Amino acid sequence: MENHNNRLSLETSPYLLQHSHNPVDWYPWGTEAFDRAKAENKLLLISVGYSSCHWCHVMERETFSNSAIADVMNKHFINIKVDREERPDVDQIYMNAVQIITKSGGWPLNCFALPDGRPVFGGTYYKSDQWLNVLESLAATWQSDPSRVIEVAEELTTGVATSELVTSKREIKPFDPNLLHTYVEKWKKQFDNHFGGSKGAPKFPMPGSLLFLLRYGHLAGDEQVLCYVNNTLNRMASGGIYDHLGGGFSRYSVDERWLVPHFEKMLYDNAQLVSLYSQAYKKELNPVYERVVAHTIGFMLRELKAKSGGFYSSLDADSEGKEGAYYTFTKQQVDELLGNDSEVFSVAYGISAAGTINGTNVLNKCASSSQISSLFSKSKEEVAQIIQQSLTVLFAHRGSRPKPSTDTKILTSWNALTIRAFIDAHIAFGNESYLREAIECANFLMENSIDEGFNVSRSYCAGKSCVNGFLDDYAFTADSFLYLYRVTFDAKWLTYSQKLVEHMVELFYDSASGMFYFSPANDKQLIVRKMELMDGVIPSSSSVAAQLLLDLGRMQSNSAYVDMASQMVANIADQLTYAGPYVFSWANCAVKLMLPVANLHVSEQGGNEVYAQVLKLSLFPNLYPSATTEKKVGELQLCTGNTCGEPLTSVDAVVKELCRVWIGGNGSKDEG
Repeated sequence: MENHNNRLSLETSPYLLQHSHNPVDWYPWGTEAFDRAKAENKLLLISVGYSSCHWCHVMERETFSNSAIADVMNKHFINIKVDREERPDVDQIYMNAVQIITKSGGWPLNCFALPDGRPVFGGTYYKSDQWLNVLESLAATWQSDPSRVIEVAEELTTGVATSELVTSKREIKPFDPNLLHTYVEKWKKQFDNHFGGSKGAPKFPMPGSLLFLLRYGHLAGDEQVLCYVNNTLNRMASGGIYDHLGGGFSRYSVDERWLVPHFEKMLYDNAQLVSLYSQAYKKELNPVYERVVAHTIGFMLRELKAKSGGFYSSLDADSEGKEGAYYTFTKQQVDELLGNDSEVFSVAYGISAAGTINGTNVLNKCASSSQISSLFSKSKEEVAQIIQQSLTVLFAHRGSRPKPSTDTKILTSWNALTIRAFIDAHIAFGNESYLREAIECANFLMENSIDEGFNVSRSYCAGKSCVNGFLDDYAFTADSFLYLYRVTFDAKWLTYSQKLVEHMVELFYDSASGMFYFSPANDKQLIVRKMELMDGVIPSSSSVAAQLLLDLGRMQSNSAYVDMASQMVANIADQLTYAGPYVFSWANCAVKLMLPVANLHVSEQGGNEVYAQVLKLSLFPNLYPSATTEKKVGELQLCTGNTCGEPLTSVDAVVKELCRVWIGGNGSKDEG
């Protein structure tokens, strides 16, 4: 295998480089591959994955490293490898096509297409013999009956082009709170009220949807929703999806109990979970949440932070050729490492000879200190000391193992989520080091991922900025800079946010529909230009753009931006009746439109610290700072809607006023 050296060896993406020694004649996405396909009238194979994907590795080893299979691929097809994290626009189109064909999707994603890029057939993971059958069948059909293949491509392309698309503007109407209540009531049917999360397996954390429910539960006084959110957070923090030794969360669990994770660890998950647990701590003051945030941030700084100040994308699921090998322990290993403390630790963290996966154990907290204390007739202090010492010993041992590989791409949108995470943690816990990390990461993006004209690049890797940015890169970054301004009062972040939004509107806005496209209109290889409307593990770029326009418009009295945001939410409003957790970020925008706007007028001197203190004690989403020289240091004034109250001198008094505003109409509530 090492004798081969294909075109991907010139790329910077770690995922593409993983395939650079395949005997497959891979091309990166670009004009060269399309030109050759057209010249030789060959079908394209567009194969999409990412570097921390377990089944992508399996197919690379079993299939793409097989010389006999590669010969068939090279003879009959023009083969393109795509890093989905670097080119989400390409992934979006061909994933959509495969979902139409198979009613499901995933990675590795393998989609065959006409020489012009229109999809004809596809699927996800294939075993080697299955793959060979697909190759030979498609090649034969293309030779014998090309019109049949073209007909399929035309139908598929129409399906791809018309899905997840808004083509016209809907009437803007005031939101009825009952619509939002009905939306959540329908969503409740999907709640797993025992284990948390959504019913069934696999289970994804879905931090953005949980954050919406946390805010909704607080603002609507819905205790059932709040209990569900807190149960989910506690279950995840106890389960195997959480790394009890090193901190941070895996991407998802394969079971309904959060026990056995799919071991890849993604920056976007951990950043958003830091935000979620930080916000939840403000409501519950649960020490578990504080520990999870500190531990997860420790993981991010230790394992994902680059020396340059940005953050890498992910850690692989595999090491030593096995999924989860770095993270799991046999009972014998635990006994040998912990000695007399092994039994206490094993009961606390579910360690057994049978194991939880292939004879090895995933650590999950399954007994409390009180239970352990009673069972072993030890004091809680003794138990705590044994547990902490055992975790330290196992963590040190784990560090001597071969580590999973790191995807060293620094993705702009994911780093923007990380900036927000550090700010949320700073607000919740008052830790100045978290704010310094947010500023350092923001400075990294300004210096390496954004040029003087405020053009944003998607990825920074091996010292190079790669690929023009997409809507999420612009919207998430501008949003994080605006948030940074709100807690620092450093005007440059407000200016940067404004400039990015101006450029975002120029590149992506569609005036006919009032929506934004996901990609700019300059990639001629894309068969269609799509929107990203549905929320997932990461909120949709369109919904974040809407919230950004709303916030920036309100802070700068820019009615055009507020109107644009209102139009976007109106266009999506009908989906609140059926789309549940897949429109949570749009529902959050609807909440912001329903509730009155509150401006906190503070002194320019130290006013940012006062504003942060209010945020620490409140989940109210429409609070904006207004710094002025007219206010004395420590003097506050809250203006809600068109009404300004008397000057205040207490943060608690401001919070009390904000707590009177709730989702429900004309009433008020007195509790926080």
